[in-house]
Amino acid sequence: MASKPWTAGSRRNVHESLHGSGQLCLQFPLCATVPTPDFYEERIGSPRLGGPFELLDRKGNSVTEKDFLGQYLLIYFGFTFCPDICPQEMEKQSRAIELLDEEFGPIATPMFISVDPKRDKPSLVDDYCKDFHPRIVGLTGTPEQVKKVSRAYRVYYNEGLKTDDEDYLVDHSIIHYFVGKNGKFIDFFGKNMTAKEMAEKMRSHIRKDQEKKRQRRERRGVESPEEEED
Repeated sequence: MASKPWTAGSRRNVHESLHGSGQLCLQFPLCATVPTPDFYEERIGSPRLGGPFELLDRKGNSVTEKDFLGQYLLIYFGFTFCPDICPQEMEKQSRAIELLDEEFGPIATPMFISVDPKRDKPSLVDDYCKDFHPRIVGLTGTPEQVKKVSRAYRVYYNEGLKTDDEDYLVDHSIIHYFVGKNGKFIDFFGKNMTAKEMAEKMRSHIRKDQEKKRQRRERRGVESPEEEED
């Protein structure tokens, strides 16, 4: 029997029971273990992640990283046919954003990027995303486009064993990426982190950004809230 995508109406109650240390890690409960990229082994400063991309949104429109400037992003790479891990991580992503919303309002946008461009067409990504946060941005693209953005974030993905061309799982790294309003990478969160822990780390970064902005205004004597983001 061919695999089916996780669609709206199939929502599960996901209970977070893992409380990790916050260290970045790769875990593949349903997938094969893969080599860990060097930057995951030891974090000195901030790894150089992210960069320009062009993808398709949920309606099939072409978008780039520039379309999301001015908002924080919480990015997760996965695929709609994932039977378990992706829905759990997407639930966690949604909850982390909800916790930020409670304090800051809609300051951060959740984003899902498919690593299965062969099957995950915009209409399927659109249907999949309806089951998660109402502001979620769902993106897919051509194999070349997906490969480019995945390399930019050093995301591992690989098609697993196939029974046919439409029935397979995709091994992939399980990481959430937090990106600043200027489009630059800020932090990453591994699978063992809870939504509450992710939200607290993002909250800390946001507060630091807001404090830096306040200090710049004081130095410059700027009272207007309009100011270029770092």
